[in-house]
Amino acid sequence: MGIISEIDMMNRDTEDDAFEISSDSETVDSFSEEFEPVEPPKPEAEDAEEAHKKAEFDAAEAKRKAEWEAKQTQKKLREQQELDRLAAMSDDDVMQASMNRVSQDTERLTRRNMKLCVMEDVQTECLADPAFARLVMNPKKKMVNCFHYINRKAREYLEQEMKDNDEKPMNGGFGGDVPDELCYQWAREYFRDADAKEDAEPEEKFVPKTYNGKVSKTGKGKKDKPKKAAPKPAPKPAEEEQLTFGDFGTEEAAG
Repeated sequence: MGIISEIDMMNRDTEDDAFEISSDSETVDSFSEEFEPVEPPKPEAEDAEEAHKKAEFDAAEAKRKAEWEAKQTQKKLREQQELDRLAAMSDDDVMQASMNRVSQDTERLTRRNMKLCVMEDVQTECLADPAFARLVMNPKKKMVNCFHYINRKAREYLEQEMKDNDEKPMNGGFGGDVPDELCYQWAREYFRDADAKEDAEPEEKFVPKTYNGKVSKTGKGKKDKPKKAAPKPAPKPAEEEQLTFGDFGTEEAAG
């Protein structure tokens, strides 16, 4: 009986050891599964996200361009409607409207005697000539441009006059008198000039934006390393500390 009991005990010990080993292996497996490293996103996923962002950008840019083109179309449409309305106006109506237009435009400018005189002359011409009144009502014609036209003509007039008299401008400026009647003539000339450069507007163009794609990770996140501070000098030995300027002065005073 003793031998059999010892054999049973040995078998039981063997089974317990096997259980403990299998139990430990299961723990290791569960631990490895729980702390398994997360794989970085695959390049295919990054490319898909970048393609999605690019598609959104292109859609927004197409919408912005469509809105810009719609504004340009509306602007041209308003000008054409104004010209059509002008063509349908009677001579009496267009003369009155042209006078009001000149007055309103001139009110926005600095109120000087010469400008008021030019305004009155233009209005008088509108009353005398319905065809001229229609020119004044052109949506591209403005009194401010009219005065710019007069200033340009006056400068050219004075430059030519100084050349004829063999004079040179002083400090880059031109001086002289321009007859009033010439200013009135230039004002009427401006409204009759369909190609006056004062009416030219810069051509508006749609400026597309550039899509800034995926930023390269090279060098991203890197910062300049701070410079190391210069090492502080080591404290002087006790004997060296005594050799100070004050010590020398003390020795000289003592001597």
